Amino acid sequence: MKVIAFTNKKGGVGKTTTALATAAYLGQSGFSVLAVDMDPQMNFSLASGADLEQAGTFEFLKGEPIENCLQQCPKYKILAANRGLSRADKEFDQFGREHLLETALGPVKGYDYVILDTAPAMNVLTLNALTVADAVVICCQTDAFSLEGLDDIVENVNLAKKYYNPNLSIAGILLTRYNVRTKISEQAMDEFWDKAKDYGTRVFATPIRENVAIKESQMRKIDIFSYNATCNASEDYAAFTKELFTIVEGGKKKWPENSPKPSSKDTPRISIPRQPRKRTTARRR
Repeated sequence: MKVIAFTNKKGGVGKTTTALATAAYLGQSGFSVLAVDMDPQMNFSLASGADLEQAGTFEFLKGEPIENCLQQCPKYKILAANRGLSRADKEFDQFGREHLLETALGPVKGYDYVILDTAPAMNVLTLNALTVADAVVICCQTDAFSLEGLDDIVENVNLAKKYYNPNLSIAGILLTRYNVRTKISEQAMDEFWDKAKDYGTRVFATPIRENVAIKESQMRKIDIFSYNATCNASEDYAAFTKELFTIVEGGKKKWPENSPKPSSKDTPRISIPRQPRKRTTARRR
C-alpha cells in the first residue's frame, strides 16, 4: 500500500483538484484507492459528493474503526472531512500526535493507494500526512508567488523526513493552471526546473493546463474523467498519474493494460489547444 500526499502551503494551486483526479484515475484503472481528506475546508469531500455529517477523518484519527467512517464513491472510498477537523490542533494535543494517522492506518489493508489531501497550512493534520506518506507531490501554479514559496515547502517536507518519516520522498513538483498562450508560464517552468534540481527532485513532465471543465465537474460533484474524458484536464491528469505511478512504484509494477481509454462524452470539450513547448530562455546554472 502506497501513501501519497498532495501539499502546498499556498491555496488555490490545484492541490485538491489534483488529489481528486489522481484518486479517480487510479480507481477507474483498476486499483483499490482510499482517499483521506485531511483539510478542514472539506473541498475534497464536497467535490466527491460525500456526506459531511457522517463520521470520517476526524473520528478515524480519534480511534474509530475505519468501517464506521468510510463512504463509497464511484471510483474510490473516502474518509471524508467534517466540522470536527477544524478543531484538530486543539483536540489533538497529546504526546505523539504527529503519528495519529500512521497509527490509525496501521491495521488497514486491501488498498493499493491511499491519497491524502492536505490543508494549505503546516498544521497538525498536514504533519500527520507527511509522517505517514511514502511520497509527496507539491502542486504549484506557474507564477512568482508559488516559485518563491517552494523553499519553505521543501524545508517543511525535509524536516518531516528528518524527525518523523525517514522514508518520505518528494515525488516531484506538479505545475497546474498552465496557460500555453503566455510566455510567463514557459519561463516559470524553466525556473521550477532549476529549483527542482537544487532539491534533488523533478518537475512532472506534463503540466496541467487551465480548463474550465475542472470547475464544472466539481460543481456537479463528479470526477473530471466521468464529466469529460477527452478534455485537456483529463488528458493531462491521466498522463500525470501514470508518471506518478512509475515514480512511486520504482518500475516494479506496470500500468494495467486494460486501463480505460478516453471516450467521447456529450459534454462539450472546453480547452486550449496544446502547442509544442519551445525553450526561449537558457536555464540558470
